[in-house]
Amino acid sequence: MIDLFRSEFLRARSRRILPMMLVGGVLLIVVAMVIAGANSQKPTAAEIAAAQAFSRKQFNQCMRGQYGGQLPPGYDTLQELCADETSPHTDTGLQFGDAALLLEHTSTFVVLLGVALAASLGGADWSAGTMTTLLTWEPRRVRVLLVRALVVALSVAFVTLLLQAILFGSFSLAVALRGTSLGAPSGLLGTAALTGLRVSTVAVGFGLVALAIATIGRSTVAALGVLFGYLVLVEGVIAGLRPSIQDRLLVRAGGVIVSQQPILDQNAPVTVSLGRSLPVLLGITEAWVVAAVYVVVLMVLALLVFRARDVN
Repeated sequence: MIDLFRSEFLRARSRRILPMMLVGGVLLIVVAMVIAGANSQKPTAAEIAAAQAFSRKQFNQCMRGQYGGQLPPGYDTLQELCADETSPHTDTGLQFGDAALLLEHTSTFVVLLGVALAASLGGADWSAGTMTTLLTWEPRRVRVLLVRALVVALSVAFVTLLLQAILFGSFSLAVALRGTSLGAPSGLLGTAALTGLRVSTVAVGFGLVALAIATIGRSTVAALGVLFGYLVLVEGVIAGLRPSIQDRLLVRAGGVIVSQQPILDQNAPVTVSLGRSLPVLLGITEAWVVAAVYVVVLMVLALLVFRARDVN
């Protein structure tokens, strides 16, 4: 088992796509932060004082109920909502308080990188015709696929966590030079770390789905093609026509996990008032379950197909 793991790890590390993704991702981050910094400037002391005064005024109005409406998911009291919604900010510079939101908004790009990496690692041996050689050395196919799944999961986790760490560090540097930490909550670092972990976890899950499809289809292209078709046809078209099926869709579940915001049933005939929200169509716990079911079912199917089919 250890020799097989070492072999798969070295095989994954030698793939050109791994350094290409790292270098490409770092370059994109650097370019984005340079552009963001060039279009930002530090707020003056007068602007900071004005923002703080305006924030206090807005907070008092919010606490008096002038905002109205329902409490969004994730808020237990009106004070929590008001403190979050009326935190002081300026429009002249980068906001350090947006760090966790930045990781969340770039999660789609990060997850897609994980999917592409996993599909490449899963389909490379089939495309190169070296699967027969591998199975001659290690004929126990179930063990081969499980060890490969472990290596793919570790590779995707490493790449996505590293890129997010670089993104967070670059953003922090840009804020220090051309932005402000005004209004940043005290637990921001922990929130950003948890967001990054959730994004990487979703990327690993989607990567295992890509690995399973690449194994079944014996091709990297097959995995990417099937996932793209699913994204367009099922998640885009069918879900748009039938919103009620959103609680059973993989990408919707991934979005709920990353954002920690459940999907509400917008078509439910409910009278909304403060403290009473729309019924939940897909909650956070249910999203984890949906994503786990997709991963387990497809990996089991890939194991069965890989074990039964001839590799020639």
